[in-house]
Amino acid sequence: MKGKLFLICGDDDYLVDAAARERIAQLVPEADRDFGVDVVDGRKDTGDEAARAVRHCMESVQMPGMFAAAKVTWLRGATFLTGGARVSEGIAAKEAVERLTRWIGEGLQEGQNLIITTEKVLRSSVFFKTCQKHGEVIDFGGGLKPWERERQADERLDSLLEQVGLQMDRAARGEFIARVGFDTRLQVQELEKLRTYLHPNLSATAHDVREITSVGREADAWDVLDAFGERKAKALLAALHQLSGQKGIGVMLAAMLEKNVRELIILREAADKKWAGPGGWSGSIPPEAAVMLGTLPVNPKATNAWVLRKKLPHAMNYTLQELRVARFRILDMREKMVSTGLPEMHLLHTTLLRIIGKSQRSEVRGQRSEVRSNR
Repeated sequence: MKGKLFLICGDDDYLVDAAARERIAQLVPEADRDFGVDVVDGRKDTGDEAARAVRHCMESVQMPGMFAAAKVTWLRGATFLTGGARVSEGIAAKEAVERLTRWIGEGLQEGQNLIITTEKVLRSSVFFKTCQKHGEVIDFGGGLKPWERERQADERLDSLLEQVGLQMDRAARGEFIARVGFDTRLQVQELEKLRTYLHPNLSATAHDVREITSVGREADAWDVLDAFGERKAKALLAALHQLSGQKGIGVMLAAMLEKNVRELIILREAADKKWAGPGGWSGSIPPEAAVMLGTLPVNPKATNAWVLRKKLPHAMNYTLQELRVARFRILDMREKMVSTGLPEMHLLHTTLLRIIGKSQRSEVRGQRSEVRSNR
């Protein structure tokens, strides 16, 4: 029987490490893990360091365990496996990855077990395809859109709550994700803190979540969305100030804002047509409209009542025309962020204040008057 190879990748380090430890538990008895698990640090800054890590890894796999019947080598957090990283572009790193790829392609021998974990790996690379052919790939993905991360976080929360023995109603779940964000490690830490706070009670309310959980980076971003929806300039500027200086925050916020405005456009139009209200979605939506809603990445009708009650007032704070103009301006802002040297925070301030300010309303009214006069 050949040895086992696992490539585990994704930008959620908690999930990646947990999957690696689960495979180790399957392969090495607990009593043997002190001597049966060899961890090779793959976080390297230079090509020469990457080459040494690969050499160490291959030697470790081929060397039998001295005091354990079973042995696993874990190349942990390899930073040189993607073509987009500075380290991986060096000749020494490329040659090291090619050598590792050829060796994996030859197949691991009986008793040889290798786990490779990494945040980023090129899915079209020869290395990735070789691991798929000769082992098992556990891919948690990376570079997901905010709405995809939000959906995954909500789905994953069920198992995390079960692990810590807590229960949450829908409002508490929404509040928890909005405050803590999508990082699994931080979610676990905050759930454990919440469980300790509530003990012996094991049912958490939205009030409990607000009382004890810490605010993550995404939560600050949600504060921006809330201030935008409520058209509160002071709160918007305060929320932007909290996020100022974080790398890549402008593009992230632009993506979240654009997605949020798209949702508000749908809700505003649905409210205008009496399809949706504070009590939920109407059962009298025309079949063709229901089909159209079902083709969207996230069906608005599937939105839980708590989120609908929160977002519908935001949609009603704008006219449909204002929301359409807002989406155009946010898309234009995002384009400027990636194609010009203008400061991200300056673009965010000027664009968002222009959208939520009173001048936007008078400007839209002026556009309507101009359209009527041209008829």
